[in-house]
Amino acid sequence: MRYAGMYPLALALVLIMAAAPLLSAQTDKQERLAHAFTLERDGRAEQAIALLRTLLESKSLDAAGTGEAWNILGLAYKDQGNFADAQHAFEQSIQILERSPSHTREYGMALDNFGGLLLAMGQAEDAGRVREKALHVYEKTRDHTGIALACSDLAGLAFSQKRLRRGKEYLDRAQKEAQLASDLDDDNLAAISSMQGWLALLDGDAAATVAAYQRSLDLWRRRHGETHPSTGWGYVLLGNAKAEAGELTPALADMRSGLAVLERTLGRQNARYLTAEIAYSRVLDRTGARAEAARIRTDAESKLQDLNLAQCRACTVSAFAFH
Repeated sequence: MRYAGMYPLALALVLIMAAAPLLSAQTDKQERLAHAFTLERDGRAEQAIALLRTLLESKSLDAAGTGEAWNILGLAYKDQGNFADAQHAFEQSIQILERSPSHTREYGMALDNFGGLLLAMGQAEDAGRVREKALHVYEKTRDHTGIALACSDLAGLAFSQKRLRRGKEYLDRAQKEAQLASDLDDDNLAAISSMQGWLALLDGDAAATVAAYQRSLDLWRRRHGETHPSTGWGYVLLGNAKAEAGELTPALADMRSGLAVLERTLGRQNARYLTAEIAYSRVLDRTGARAEAARIRTDAESKLQDLNLAQCRACTVSAFAFH
């Protein structure tokens, strides 16, 4: 009886020992995937791409992991300004994750991120359709975090189209959902705060604009430190807000700080850097330095136009924007 009683225990131990390497390997893949996401968020797109391509080429991830990897890869390519490869990556992610009902949040994130790419490509209407779809995905599972972020992104899209009332409705909902969400991080909160700043700017409330963008910058600095594209962009937004409030000297100081960070992290040929230069030139013009401002603006606008043409030459209108 003793041997008979020990047999199930021995068998269980053998099975556990046999499964241990498999579990360890799977954990390692998930850790590498999480590390790739961290690299992308920390502004190290090239390293993230190398790691993600290795993971995808190994075909070692399950379906959901593969979908997540393609989504992060899309973000990294977008960071680099490689829109064609970013579009391909997001489409791969969406195609995989929409068939995985247990990963609705990841599916919604892929849609929302793809909407951001379409917006950067100048396809605003398509971006709106895709981001509305992401919102509906989050609504089905009452994902307050996802709803808050999707509504914040849709508010920004509406503001860019001068649809102020619609943007306010989305932003109001984003703020309400944010209060119900339990896992918003500093990046998420900074994004929502920047939308509040944009609304205040459109409303002509200079003090509220500066306060909102200062809050965004503080959150980005806390999350990423001083050397990160989000921090650099935060300085530019704050400087622009101060200029609207008539504080031209501190505005220029903040914008120069932002440009320096963007140059170190993204380089001078990046669309965000060039956009920041154009914003800086407009403030510089208001100080009376018109010749220098005109030179900076003309050079940046020319480079941005060439960059946009090069980025989107290989891009297509995606079928995912229409279903």
